Amino acid sequence: MHHLIIDSVRKIQQLCPPQCSLADCLNLLRTQQIPFLNLGNLIICPDAHCLLIFHMKKLRCIDNYTKTA
Repeated sequence: MHHLIIDSVRKIQQLCPPQCSLADCLNLLRTQQIPFLNLGNLIICPDAHCLLIFHMKKLRCIDNYTKTA
């Protein structure tokens, strides 16, 4: 499972490089059928356990998160 998450995060990093626009990133995620939740300046990809953080509609960083009980 851990390998699948790492592979998913790498795929997202390749699709949405730094400074990628919010619109381009959303379109790429949809095209690749990667599930996500769009919260404006924050996109959550639950299957990849990562957050895409945007500032002024440009990608600033991609962070991993872990589930807690």
